[in-house]
Amino acid sequence: MVKEKILIVEDTDDIRDLLKLYLEPQGFTVIEAGNATEGLERFEAESPDLALLDIVLPDMDGYELCRRIRSVSRVPIVFISCNTSSGDIVRGLEIGGDDYIEKPFDPAVVVARIQANLRRVPLSRPRPDTRVASPASEIIHISGLEIDPPHLRVKTGTETALLTVKEMQLLVYLAAHPNQVFAPEQLYKEVWGSDSAGDTRTIFVHISSIRKKIEPDPSHPAYLLNIRGSGYMFKG
Repeated sequence: MVKEKILIVEDTDDIRDLLKLYLEPQGFTVIEAGNATEGLERFEAESPDLALLDIVLPDMDGYELCRRIRSVSRVPIVFISCNTSSGDIVRGLEIGGDDYIEKPFDPAVVVARIQANLRRVPLSRPRPDTRVASPASEIIHISGLEIDPPHLRVKTGTETALLTVKEMQLLVYLAAHPNQVFAPEQLYKEVWGSDSAGDTRTIFVHISSIRKKIEPDPSHPAYLLNIRGSGYMFKG
């Protein structure tokens, strides 16, 4: 069995050593980098399955590093940082991050969040009454959308949008339960994992990002609806 590779870009040796101590016994191969430049080099050479990025780095901040990785790859990206304001978290997620972990952290929680972000799509398939393809097909047809989980893309008419792993998992989960309303906390539990106690701002940012990619008018969504005071719903 091939071990999944985790790239850790963190300039503090002790933090890298601590994470490695927890990740390797779980079967992961850990690739380390002490700055962003080295991180990009290791990313290109090693093709990791997930990148764990600090934001405050000596040569380039983690936001820019995320942008550069996102320009060539859609692997899960998890930020880990002492920057804990809402603005920092939202910015990290909006530029392509899949999750955001605040320092100080429990290493066991970091491992659980990494495992959750590595879970692959589709999480579940829409019910037979939602006008989807047969279970043998990977393509999901619903409400005029062609959702292609293995290739992380969605076709809306003549347009094709590319989604990150977590964006696709979230969209597939909502499409699997059309016209049902889910609270942000429930969506986080279902998509990011029951063992993950995450910030529900992650859901808001991911919904917003998906809307920008697939909605004809993101300010007046036709697919991903916000039910005030309750949560989110995919209109089937």
